Amino acid sequence: MTDAAANLSCAAGAVHLTLDEIKRRGPLWPSAWVAIGNFDGLHVGHQRILRTAVAQSSGGAVPIALTFSPHPRAVVGSGAPPALMTLEARVAFMRALGVACTVVLRFDVAVARLSAAGFVRAVLVDGLAARGVVVGYNFRFGHRAQGNPELLKQLGEQHGFAVHVVDAIRSDGDVVSSSLVRRRLLSGDVEGAARLLGRAFRLSGRVVAGDRRGRTLGFPTANIEPEANLLLPAEGVYRVRFCPAGAEPMAALAVISNRPTFTAGPVALEVHVLDYQGDLYGQRVDVDFLDRVRGIVRFSSPEELRRQIEQDVAEARARFAAEG
Repeated sequence: MTDAAANLSCAAGAVHLTLDEIKRRGPLWPSAWVAIGNFDGLHVGHQRILRTAVAQSSGGAVPIALTFSPHPRAVVGSGAPPALMTLEARVAFMRALGVACTVVLRFDVAVARLSAAGFVRAVLVDGLAARGVVVGYNFRFGHRAQGNPELLKQLGEQHGFAVHVVDAIRSDGDVVSSSLVRRRLLSGDVEGAARLLGRAFRLSGRVVAGDRRGRTLGFPTANIEPEANLLLPAEGVYRVRFCPAGAEPMAALAVISNRPTFTAGPVALEVHVLDYQGDLYGQRVDVDFLDRVRGIVRFSSPEELRRQIEQDVAEARARFAAEG
């Protein structure tokens, strides 16, 4: 496969391959600097790995991200954790960081059974013609996670590629990781999650029809159906920015709850956009979580809930005003 053909297939930012395909079609580029990881959430540690690969690429070496789908734990573990980003969002973010193409390797039994040396030979050397590889300090690869950064360096010396290992990054005293991002979100600490991500946590989805209860309370809401398998922050009321596709972000208030004041049901995401009137049904939207206003409580009546929403909206307006 020629360089031009590889880039043509990467017009959307990614190329999806099985192990057999990467063996048959490689090398996809004459030479590459390869950043490897699941990159779920693309937190500040992931960003450093990717930026390092981009910075190192020169002399014709193409900066490539190698990631996996489905999540390896879905195949060899107890199940994939809820995702922090869709694969499409990850690809777009990595491209914005300067990655020329994301290679999405289908993680299946064949990949899981590769030895560490087999993975390096088949994927990195023969498939991607790696001139250099960038991984995190806790990178594991090969059958039963037998490979680590030290072994990767040894294999790199054998095959003639450099290995750069990115050290752990700490935030608030904790090592930054996707697992830590999930814990922060599940506790409602969206500000803490944002410090790990380097940006506000974003949920993507589509506006769907709801029960219109917010309208009867005087605060119409857009009911958001998030993309499948995405993590929802803890139940609560949040200040957010609401971003319809192709439009400017709008100040808003989001509620994640099972509507305990009424007939409790599945946990849902509803967004009240401040000072907005219009039809949003069917639109694809992004919701950026800025901070938490309060937790969820059961009110004794719809009127008591309405008064609380008035206070929530006033608090959100005050916080937006304080930000200028």
